[in-house]
Amino acid sequence: MMPRRPIDRFLLHTLLWLAPLFVFWSVLAPLLLMPVAGWAHFVLGHVFPHAIAAVEPRGTTVDIVTRFVMATSADGSTPPGTHGQLLFTINALKYTYGLPLLLALTLAAPTAWGEKLYRAVMGGLLLLPVPVWGVACEALKTLVFDMDPAVALQMGTTPLTRELLVLAYQLGYLILPAVTPILIWAAFHRDFLGELLPRVRRARPTSPGSE
Repeated sequence: MMPRRPIDRFLLHTLLWLAPLFVFWSVLAPLLLMPVAGWAHFVLGHVFPHAIAAVEPRGTTVDIVTRFVMATSADGSTPPGTHGQLLFTINALKYTYGLPLLLALTLAAPTAWGEKLYRAVMGGLLLLPVPVWGVACEALKTLVFDMDPAVALQMGTTPLTRELLVLAYQLGYLILPAVTPILIWAAFHRDFLGELLPRVRRARPTSPGSE
């Protein structure tokens, strides 16, 4: 039995779309992360050219290739005294789960299929800065807080910039991936939102001389 209220039908359709879209999202992850890695490389390479050499997609992760040269580990796998570029891996897929959420909301809304396609494409493009922000902030956080102190020293941070970096990382990890797709969807579906949300009528104040 289908729900009678429009908001109930919309929520049901959204839930029904979420499962297949999350499957496609996980399967197509290597393709989805290619533009994320490209833009993250563009941003980090221009803002921190002395630190970041490349951002390379690798399945559901990206490799951050730095310009820092470090001594290799003394585990017997490499000759003693050898050095190599510092490289670490980030799970970039965790910053992109907003895409299937945005697509599910868009497909569940009662609009024409041509309009759904347009809004899905435009919404996906508007959502791209979110995973780029997350990858960039996690890369910087790793270099500043998780690596050798000599690396953090070469990053040239101050107490203030370190505090700002922590806030930016938390924003990109906890808030932006979940909130941004909802805001983008709401911006594209203002008319539909007007039908879903209860209308609040406010009485207009009248002057003593008005009729």
